[in-house]
Amino acid sequence: MSQKKQVKKSGVKTQKQPMAADVRMYGFAGLGVLAVILYYYARMFDFIQDDSFITYRYVKNFTEGHGLVFNIGERVEGYTCFLWVILLAGVKSLGFNFISASQVLGIISSLVTLLFTYLISTKIFPKNKGAAYNLVFTLSASAMLAANGSFAYWAVSGMETGLFACFITLGIYLYLSEIKENSDGFPISSLVFLFAALTRPEGNLIFAVTVLHKIIITLRQPREKNVSVMQVLLSKNNLIWIGLYLGPALVYMIWRYSYYGFLLPNTFYAKTGSSLEYFATGFDYTWTFLKSYGFYGLFVLIAFYTLTSKEKFYSYLYLVMIFIVFTIYVIFVGGDVLRPNRFFVPIMPVFFILVQEGLAMLVALFDKKREMAMGAIVGLLVIGGSTYYTYSEEKETIKGYSELENGLVEKMKLTAGWLKNKQSQNGKPLTVAATTIGAISYYSDVNLIDMLGLTDKEVAHNPMPIPEISSKDVGWRERNYNVEYIMSRKPDYIYFSTGIKPSAYAERGLFTSNEFMKYYYPYYFTLKEAGFTDIMYKRKTDEEVSAITELPPNPNYQKSFVNLYNQAMNTTKDKTKLQEAINLYMQAMAAGPAGWGTPYQMIGDIYMQQKNIDEAFKNYQKAVSLDDYNVMAHYYLYQIYAEKNDTANAMANLNKIRKYAPEMLGR
Repeated sequence: MSQKKQVKKSGVKTQKQPMAADVRMYGFAGLGVLAVILYYYARMFDFIQDDSFITYRYVKNFTEGHGLVFNIGERVEGYTCFLWVILLAGVKSLGFNFISASQVLGIISSLVTLLFTYLISTKIFPKNKGAAYNLVFTLSASAMLAANGSFAYWAVSGMETGLFACFITLGIYLYLSEIKENSDGFPISSLVFLFAALTRPEGNLIFAVTVLHKIIITLRQPREKNVSVMQVLLSKNNLIWIGLYLGPALVYMIWRYSYYGFLLPNTFYAKTGSSLEYFATGFDYTWTFLKSYGFYGLFVLIAFYTLTSKEKFYSYLYLVMIFIVFTIYVIFVGGDVLRPNRFFVPIMPVFFILVQEGLAMLVALFDKKREMAMGAIVGLLVIGGSTYYTYSEEKETIKGYSELENGLVEKMKLTAGWLKNKQSQNGKPLTVAATTIGAISYYSDVNLIDMLGLTDKEVAHNPMPIPEISSKDVGWRERNYNVEYIMSRKPDYIYFSTGIKPSAYAERGLFTSNEFMKYYYPYYFTLKEAGFTDIMYKRKTDEEVSAITELPPNPNYQKSFVNLYNQAMNTTKDKTKLQEAINLYMQAMAAGPAGWGTPYQMIGDIYMQQKNIDEAFKNYQKAVSLDDYNVMAHYYLYQIYAEKNDTANAMANLNKIRKYAPEMLGR
């Protein structure tokens, strides 16, 4: 009798093994398909983020023996990815193209993240409700990740985002495996979290959450009567675990402080603040993410439903803690200026795993196998439908972001080439101030002042914002700037990424500086071979400034005039609001400094578009009467005089262009 039972039991066991093996085989096959989808999705964007070139400049200077610096001789930690910099420096030292390698490593890291998302789904949260159920609710998180435009975008961007997400996901997998098995094996999860923290500072936050979770489960788990909580917390295994992280982290912090003089990256001081505007932009940034990938918060509720599980409560609690704490952090720092959803990409695996598990638990409420199968189909439709909807809705938008970034980088590269040639012609280093500093700094090799303070210590630590222009309704998210400091550096050129228009707060602030208005003027240059024209604000010589007759100051002067000026330039884009734009230009001049003639030139441009040559002519004349350095007004006056066959006046204006901007008409 017992022998028959043993045979029967053995038979059941041998029948189940092939089924489990088949499910695993289908699961890995599905994962392979998702990996291919992610790879081609990422390659579809094929761009490099301008900010990546900030890192590349550090890599270049480091490998050329100048140290980990942005400007040679200035120790400023203007990067937030130490391990990424060192990794790319190693690639460059081996003779490889480290810029291309940054894209390859980003994609590989993202594919590995996909793998560990799947392993968490199968190893940490195993399913045994049937083949269909198992496949759907172990591949769903990976599927949502593979079809996610933001995840694919940052994978190929050249930035460290993909590697950071990889380390976080691997660390989570190892940590949950360690506490699940409750073994005394060597605890390496903390070492992976250390790598994450060296890749991005937010990795420290993930580890802090992990430590808190370890304390919680230690307090809740049963222990022997004579063993205290502290004895458990300070066990040999836990001490090794924490030591693997804190030891190297402490050494790194000591090096950072001794080398750069601060405990945090310079970018932290430059980007963050405590005003309500930061929290408002942080909430807006978070809500954008939840709308895009959380279906207006519905998926968040599904994710948090996992906390009703008794068997896996502490594992789900850990993921929920990471998601909540990281989200609060994103809100606190005001979100991110780089689109799309960069700050949330590293915890997307966490979020999608929670959504997957929440849906799995809802489906598991059905008891019967047929109901379970139907539930699995419903789950597949929900996940598949939402994934396809997200993919189809955002694909073109995000592709547009990548194309814009490619255009920006190409523009910056051409301008950088012009600066590099100019520096060579001058036979001395040029100093350039700019707000968009990536490709232009890498390809030009000039001494570059970051007006936003990311790579400049003085701007980051001693910002002097101007309340009259730094209203919450206008400008960029970067709110720290210091006009007096920028002017004290006397840059040879000042570069706005939006051309002549002051867009960022730091750019607008310059227009409130008497020195900027006196010493700088728009300098146009053309590269005929590239069919490219750009604008720099060029510094006049002291002799040129002393020759200019100053007008009495405007008694109605208001620093906020520059916001009206910016608004007028934006309004000009709408052809139905040209009269409104003219009115705004007039208001800006009424509130602006004396001798400022640029708005007259802008009004002249509007009339030229309307073929009203007489009004255009009058405004161009007013512009040059106030500011003889307005080469664009001289250019149109030259054209108008030439049309009238007034050769003398045409040549007079052409000579002014040759004097003030000889490269405007091309070489």
